[in-house]
Amino acid sequence: MISRRGLLVAFASGAAAFGLTGLSQTAANAAKTYTVCKTSAVAVRSGKTFTVGGKKILITQPKKGSFKAFVAVCTHAGATLTGATNNEIQCASHGARFDAETGMAKAVAPKALTKVTVSVSGGNVRVRF
Repeated sequence: MISRRGLLVAFASGAAAFGLTGLSQTAANAAKTYTVCKTSAVAVRSGKTFTVGGKKILITQPKKGSFKAFVAVCTHAGATLTGATNNEIQCASHGARFDAETGMAKAVAPKALTKVTVSVSGGNVRVRF
């Protein structure tokens, strides 16, 4: 016959194993690196939006060789941002504007864009999130 204590220990062990497995999968998903594009795909002082890992990511190149990445969602009304020109990101929906280097709001939007970790490797722009 199984004791109540034995049953509780078995249940707790199973729950802990399941919980740890779920956490490790979450951590693995949260730390993926994606190759987005070639460096030549984004002109200096401009930006383009790409779909990466199911998310819209805006890559900018404010200065030659310096790449920045942001979640391509306007902080004013949630519209998708499509690109940048002259080092400025502008939302087509309501005119919100952001700095293409810092993501800081310039007009209309209440807060800055969410930054994404970006790197360049072998002529490729890569993001990590």
